[in-house]
Amino acid sequence: MVAVMKSIRNITRFTYEFTSFQGWRVTLCRNQVHFTRYFSDKQYGSEEASLAAAVEMRERVLESLRMHPGNPEQAFAPFRQEVLLTNYPQGIRPRKGRVA
Repeated sequence: MVAVMKSIRNITRFTYEFTSFQGWRVTLCRNQVHFTRYFSDKQYGSEEASLAAAVEMRERVLESLRMHPGNPEQAFAPFRQEVLLTNYPQGIRPRKGRVA
């Protein structure tokens, strides 16, 4: 899995020693506008399933960015409004006034 993790652009593995969160984070930034989404192993049932969900989300967001190349806010908006099981792991929240 280590070799795979190094080759996945915009996706980072998170394993915290002192919390129960283990999973993946998708982060994309265009013109200083950020999009971040977390995918918990526990919620998806396995490390492989959460990675697959993270890769699928990244591909959908990148496609939206291609459709709105000059407007990342418009590209990220549909994904920010989606209600997912994985919005944020417990203890990790967006900065005040921001929705990721």
